[in-house]
Order: sequence, then C-alpha cells, then structure tokens
Amino acid sequence: MGILNVNAGIYFDDAVTISQDYLSTLNNNDEIRIPIQQQDLYTLPNESSLYIEGKLLKTDNTPSRTAKFVNNGVMLLFDEIRYEIGGYVIDRIRNPGLTSIIKGYVSFNKNAAQFLQNSGWFLNNNEQSNIVDDNGNFNVVIDLSTIFGFCEDYRKIILNMRQELVLIRSNSDTNAIINSTENESVKVVLNKILWKMPHISVSDVERLKLVGYVARNVELEAAFRGWELHEYPLLQETQRHTWNIKTATQLEKLEKF
Repeated sequence: MGILNVNAGIYFDDAVTISQDYLSTLNNNDEIRIPIQQQDLYTLPNESSLYIEGKLLKTDNTPSRTAKFVNNGVMLLFDEIRYEIGGYVIDRIRNPGLTSIIKGYVSFNKNAAQFLQNSGWFLNNNEQSNIVDDNGNFNVVIDLSTIFGFCEDYRKIILNMRQELVLIRSNSDTNAIINSTENESVKVVLNKILWKMPHISVSDVERLKLVGYVARNVELEAAFRGWELHEYPLLQETQRHTWNIKTATQLEKLEKF
C-alpha cells in the first residue's frame, strides 16, 4: 500500500531550466540543441515541458492584426524533434505538428483540450483562439508528453545521464499561420526556447539504492509507444486507390540506457 511506503522519495516542485546556447539561432532550417550537461541529477522527463517565446510580425516588423496561428501552430514551426540520452536517440518524431494534431484529435477529451490551450491547442479555431497579443508577442508551454511517446509512457526518473533535445526548424512557417488579409506577408521570429526539466530529491536511503544501480552499471529498460507519420505525396485522380502502409509483425526491442 502507498501509505506504508515510508521510504519513498520526496518530490519537490523544482526544475532545471535549460536554454539553447546564446550563439544558436532560431531561424528557419536551423538545428537547435538544448543539452542537460549536469549528470548528477535525477530528472523526470514525463513532466518536462518546452517554453517557446516569439513574435508574429509583418515583413516590416509591425504587428499583424489579422494573422494568427492555426491549431497547434507553434509545433508546425518544426520539421523534426528528437530526444537523446547518453548520445543515443531514444525517440524521434518527424513533422511533430501534424503528428501531434492527429493523435490529439483521437485521444484528447474536452477537458484535456482546454487544459492545453496554453500550448496553442484549440478544438474550435475561432476569433478567441489566439495566442498572439496586440503587439505580436506570443508564448506557449508545451508538455513533452504530448510530443514524444517516451515522455508519455515512461514515467520514471533518469539517473545521472546526459540528455539533449534537438529541434529542427522548418524551412517555411506557412503551414503554421492563417491570415484573413490577402497579400499580407507575415513571419515568425522566435526569441527564446527553454526546456524545463523537473529533478527529484530523494532521501538518503533511496539515494543509496539508486547509486547502487549506477555503480553496478545496471541497464534500465524503457517501454513506450513510438509515433510515426505516413504521408502520401500525391493522390491520384481516380475513384479507387490502394495505399500500402508499413506494418510489422514483431514489436521493436526495448530501449535500454
């Protein structure tokens, strides 16, 4: 019973907040790397999140009164996001905006969708569903559990390992924006990307157990569901079409780290 587990570690609402190096740029086609350099931490990726801040402007750097993001539009600013632990890719998602939209429509209930409005998720994309203020500023907080299957399913801590989040900006922001004014060009300028990672403080008894795992070099298994997006490049102009989707008869092996 949980009430008898007196040796359980204590979770503090503390977090390590990591931002990209100041030399990095956040423009189209750029690769953005956000590492956690400290390896003496017990982190909880299941509750980690991305904080993204920027501006939606016209080409003359003035705010647009008619342009706004589509549903989950901030995620459509990226072509690929991957999660690396110890130098190995644990989880990767291509076209994260479209992939998370499809998964969200079939898995989020009304309450979950309302909870995610701060990340730019709106079931009813109306005039009120706008994350941009009058000056063109926007900021969102996106849970990694809505992006990666690893962060959604693996709800345990990571012990003393280097972690890195890699984001690749798309070559165009057209798919992320909708504008009711014709012939008005707009652009997205990202100012800041932060990765907020909770870390766990445990009692001395629990710490000795965890240090023992590290000292014995025990491999930890991580079982999770990966997401794949399959796109058909060009639909033929016929009444009937067969699309063969890749299937597998065996499950992928468990990730170990």
